[in-house]
Amino acid sequence: MKPQYFRLNTAFLLLVFLFVVLGNLPRFVPIAGSFGNINASELVLYLCAAPILVKNFKRLITSRAVLFLLCLNTFSLGVGIYHYGAASDAIFYNIRLSAMILSAFAAGVAMHWIFRDDISRLAKAFTITYGVATVFSFVVLAMYPDSTVLWLKLEQMGINFTGDPHQFRLVSTYLDPNFFGTIIVLPILMATMVIRHTHYFAIFLLMVVALLFSFSRSGISLALFAFACLFGIRLLSTVTQYQMKRIAVRPAHVYFLLLSPFLILALIYSFDSQIERVIERFTTTAADNSALSRVRAFQTGVDLIAERPLLGHGYNFSIRQLFKTGTKVDSSLQLVIISYGFVGTLVSFIAAGVWAWVISSKLRLLASPQPYLLFKKLVVYTALTLLWAGHFNQIVFYPFWLLPVLALFFYFDQLCVSLKPHHFARSRHATLAYSL
Repeated sequence: MKPQYFRLNTAFLLLVFLFVVLGNLPRFVPIAGSFGNINASELVLYLCAAPILVKNFKRLITSRAVLFLLCLNTFSLGVGIYHYGAASDAIFYNIRLSAMILSAFAAGVAMHWIFRDDISRLAKAFTITYGVATVFSFVVLAMYPDSTVLWLKLEQMGINFTGDPHQFRLVSTYLDPNFFGTIIVLPILMATMVIRHTHYFAIFLLMVVALLFSFSRSGISLALFAFACLFGIRLLSTVTQYQMKRIAVRPAHVYFLLLSPFLILALIYSFDSQIERVIERFTTTAADNSALSRVRAFQTGVDLIAERPLLGHGYNFSIRQLFKTGTKVDSSLQLVIISYGFVGTLVSFIAAGVWAWVISSKLRLLASPQPYLLFKKLVVYTALTLLWAGHFNQIVFYPFWLLPVLALFFYFDQLCVSLKPHHFARSRHATLAYSL
């Protein structure tokens, strides 16, 4: 790699690191504008993605994934303008979403330049990044155990930010415990790939404790479902290998399995009051005002979908109706259908499924199993987020979730593009995947 390319990609990934770690804290530096306060780090990130995109323009215009997402967003913008006219705020959010997609592609390309196919280094980088974000989040908790004090502080600074009241919950640098609970699950999954190193194991435990301190039902259940799903896939694979007489058990797996009960007991003993509160959060769901408000929000989503079921309202164009009625939509899946309709959503799901199959078919034939294992974790996490955790908060279009997840997908896309045909000669299915 040319030195200037290395410096450019490293500098941009450093910006992504700061973006993820600082979260919404840059809101303390308000930027006045007709659309309200914009996160300063988000604006800087979009602007600094431009040099990466220019340097990799050929990669950009030949990436089917990027072109599909941009075309989908543009079509959604056209649908919204057709139904509601040129609403400036909705157009702004559509432009912002396109900028987010392009910035995620720039981050994916930069990661490919820096890490290549070294998944261990990539997993370590993500673990460290979110480990630092977790430390900052505990600092926020120590400074503002009552979140309403923080919201008042922001309001006094002229920053328009609306948040729910939380007592002794890890609202994190994202200023929302439920968003944090969902976001932190992916780095926890990635950290399992490097926990054989003591310091990364410590970061893994720190993130698990942070997840518990978020008291997020959606985040904690997402983690449990993700680990259960991945364990089920692993168990099925192990049975298949055993039947084919190709099973191999690593000593590290045995050690981790033996130590797991003791680690769980240690966590329960050390954080018994927090775990008791987590259990209470789940057992009192039926009478919880927060849960009941989400039921009402779900019905609002159903009503909006029924108004324009085929092509949707256009991304963020329905928000005016919500403001008029004083209601909201929490479900990310509903928001996707509201924005793109059943037609756009179905086409997107089919395209994503085909793309994931193509990528996984290529990754499975690499000498190292690590790329395929990480991609599998990423797909399982994303699917469960959309189909489960995303029902309880609008996480899918949230920049601190969407940008890193898209960046990882684009990283794998660029990794497969860089591979040569002879890597896939051992399987007719992989050969077909390469042709696609």
